[in-house]
Amino acid sequence: MPVKPIERVHVGDAVFTQLKNLILGGEWAPGTRIPAEHTLKEQFGVSRVSIRSALERLKSLGLIEARQGSGTYVCLNSRDSLFDAIIPVYIQGSRDMIEILEFRLAVECEAARLACLRMDARDIGRLGRLYEKMRQAVQDPDEVARLDLDFHLQIARLSQNRYFYQVEQVLRDILSANFRKVIDAIGPDIGIQYHELILAAFAARDPEQAYDQMKTHLQRTIDTIRDYQTAAAKEGQDREGFNA
Repeated sequence: MPVKPIERVHVGDAVFTQLKNLILGGEWAPGTRIPAEHTLKEQFGVSRVSIRSALERLKSLGLIEARQGSGTYVCLNSRDSLFDAIIPVYIQGSRDMIEILEFRLAVECEAARLACLRMDARDIGRLGRLYEKMRQAVQDPDEVARLDLDFHLQIARLSQNRYFYQVEQVLRDILSANFRKVIDAIGPDIGIQYHELILAAFAARDPEQAYDQMKTHLQRTIDTIRDYQTAAAKEGQDREGFNA
């Protein structure tokens, strides 16, 4: 059996996976009150930020709900919610790459405009730190893809429109695979370049510029992917002609 490289797993993703499996595996039955954040923090031996990130993803999928003054509980229809919410697309072809980017083009431009109107200086600072981490991780495609996705998810969250954020959280696994494929195809430079321009628009408090920069970013990525696919297809045809 061939040996496969060990994939790096982000702490928040690992916590999310374990909690999700506890719910779907029936160990935490519908209606069960789940442990408090500080208890989960001690059990997992991770930061509270990682616990909150995992819980937020579970809430966005309809698996758990917070009840005021009572705690957080497994939803009564948790399995149905997950089945309805997630359409697994782990094997993405060239058409999928373009269609996912087109979906993002329809959603993320307006999310950027609203985020610019509604974020504060601390939010801009957090996005700036994500950008710097992405720039420093340029030699690590997996880490760049993770940070790239996180940058865009945070913009959706900062739009303060819960549907933008929830839809992208539901599609997180699909988006994650897509981000990695895009970087494999064209590298990280376009993303890094436009993240800087989007940040500049946020810092200038210019929502229309934020919209335009996000649109240009995603459209340029689409165009570059199409050029890459055309060149790859032509190269394949040339090889077939040579071998014939």
